[in-house]
Amino acid sequence: MAIQLNDRDHQIFKLLEEHQVLLEKHIAWFVAPEDKPVLIRDRLRKLFYLDYLLCQRHDSRLSWWTTPTKPLVYMLAPLARTISGANASALDVNDNDWQRNRLEIANIRMIFLIALKEGLLQSFNWETCPTPRSLYDAIISCTSDSNKCKIGLISHLDLDSEISSRLLNEQDVTHTVIISRDNAHQESLQKALSQSISQTNVNRLLFATHQDLYKSGLTKVSWQNAFGEKVSFLSNGPASNWSCEFGTMSAA
Repeated sequence: MAIQLNDRDHQIFKLLEEHQVLLEKHIAWFVAPEDKPVLIRDRLRKLFYLDYLLCQRHDSRLSWWTTPTKPLVYMLAPLARTISGANASALDVNDNDWQRNRLEIANIRMIFLIALKEGLLQSFNWETCPTPRSLYDAIISCTSDSNKCKIGLISHLDLDSEISSRLLNEQDVTHTVIISRDNAHQESLQKALSQSISQTNVNRLLFATHQDLYKSGLTKVSWQNAFGEKVSFLSNGPASNWSCEFGTMSAA
């Protein structure tokens, strides 16, 4: 017998429609960051309106993706799409690379929420961009030390001449943050973009790798501009020592 749906269930449905797939820990943080993540676990497992799948292990240089146990990933079941009025999806949610990219974007959202909880941000708003994206994966509005930022987030950028031109001329955001799969990928993007970026805009285009962001946190990560120079971005105040392994968030 199906359970009686409540407002939080519909909030979960909305989050899953926004991100397409989410880990249990992502859902817990997005729904109730002030509560312990385990409090939502039983509810998720009672929601028969959610489908789930097990991520396959990935043969890549991203060692943090290959976890000892396969992370449980939730997605909307067809019935939940009907109940919540979600749009029909033709995406191949079983594609490993697509899964990884969407879950990495959710990881970044969780990292911002941790910074907000620790007082490193004074305000935070996240808007996931539709897929396939036109340019950004998400638009983030936040305040740090009274400085307001509107950030265009891109994960795993595949650069071409059209995207390059749009990045360098984008006026709707104060900063474009590009999170790369590894150092080699980041350096290739920096080299390509540094050839046409002006000194006026050089620090509006910021780079970091997923692994560095997960290990260091939002405010301690070594942000770089297109020339490989370190850039001060957001708060530089003290932060607790923590690290993010894919699918887990634990004290370092």
